[in-house]
Parts: sequence; C-alpha cells; structure tokens
Amino acid sequence: MNSFIALLAACFVFGADASTTASHGNIHIPTGAALDKIIDGSFKNFDNDHDNFIERYEFDTLIIVADSDNNGCMTITEYENFSAGGTEVASRIYKHFDVHNTNCLKVSDVASEFAVMDTDKNQKVTKDEFRQYYINLLNVLFAVTDKPVG
Repeated sequence: MNSFIALLAACFVFGADASTTASHGNIHIPTGAALDKIIDGSFKNFDNDHDNFIERYEFDTLIIVADSDNNGCMTITEYENFSAGGTEVASRIYKHFDVHNTNCLKVSDVASEFAVMDTDKNQKVTKDEFRQYYINLLNVLFAVTDKPVG
C-alpha cells in the first residue's frame, strides 16, 4: 500500500481542458495546474485544524467520515459516494488498496500509510510530502507525471 491518502481525499476532478489532462483510455487524469489544484484541495480536506500539516488524527478521521453507515468499514460504494471524482477512477483507487477484495477498508488496514507519507518522520505531513505521495499514487495507478500534456 503505497498511497492511501489519495484514496480518502478523492482528489480527481474531471472537465479540465486538454492541455492539463492526460488520457488513459476513457479516464482523463489532471496534470499541471489542474493537478496542483487537486493536491491543494485534497491537502485542505485533511488539514482540519488549518495548521498546514496533516497530523495522524486528521489522517485517520477521513476513513471514518467516508464510512456513512458507521460500521467501521468503508466499502467501495461509500468511497465512490465520498469521492469527488468519477466512479471509474474511485473504483480503481479503492481496488488498489483492497488487495484481498473484501470490500471493506478500515483505519487499521491503512494505518502504516501515514508513516510512508511522513518522509521526515516528524509525525506531521507537509504539503510537499503530501504532493510527492499523491504524485506517486498517480504514477502507480495511471503512469502519470505532474507535467502538463502537450
């Protein structure tokens, strides 16, 4: 599990112009300025106390919020409903983390991801750390870079 943050933040926005998207089949993934906007918005979704860091409690809270029936398990449907992106992209992200195909992701299933994101190991994730983590997720799932197309 290399990239759980983006799973929760649901950071894909569609409808960007062709110069700021990369096409992967029928899926258009933002790049350049459109990607920057998504990363910034996603970071803000996590940074509930607006201190410009994502702390552990903020990381854990998002999966709890997405669990709409409060059973301790975020299903693919709950994630798709929580996601700002289309269901096809949300589904691909979810399945990346649901490696055992249980249709149930819990905070404990992804707890180690915070440490992956926190590259300087200070128990806080900066926007730069988050950006690199998010771009790595896109590279894993879609072979996308943060450079504009065209």
